[in-house]
Amino acid sequence: MKYAFTLLFLMTVYQGFAQVSGDGRIPKQHNPKAEQRKVDHPFREAKIADKLKRAQDYKVAFMNKQLDLTPAQNEKFWPLYKQYLDELTAAQIEKRQNNLNPQSNSADKADEIDLKITTLKIKYRGEFRKILPPEKVIQLYKSEQEFNDEVLKRLRGDKKDDPANE
Repeated sequence: MKYAFTLLFLMTVYQGFAQVSGDGRIPKQHNPKAEQRKVDHPFREAKIADKLKRAQDYKVAFMNKQLDLTPAQNEKFWPLYKQYLDELTAAQIEKRQNNLNPQSNSADKADEIDLKITTLKIKYRGEFRKILPPEKVIQLYKSEQEFNDEVLKRLRGDKKDDPANE
């Protein structure tokens, strides 16, 4: 309750300090940091691409360690896995875009995309079984989940589970 009153008080005080123009609108403030971000945009894209590349390299190393692939398996598995991720990512992006679209038929489209994702997973599970023994296919999906969990922990800042701090 005390928090709500404090928040309400701060909001009213802040509004009192805002400069209002003659038509009742608050004028835009000069923000040099926002302007600098616009200038650095190409460099920011390069930094993001670099971080994405490092994350992908880390995932490959993590998965290699977890799966313990033979050289023959490694040679066949990684191109197939990359193709699987590319198709799955494309379907997931399509699903996100559909969820943002407020059209009336978007529920039908969502079901269609969910079916597409499920079909992709089933198709590639069979393809992975042609290369890897069933135990390693199961380990593949477990390793993906472990990797995603580790990334989420690092993003949240859970330092207690971070092996680098031990």
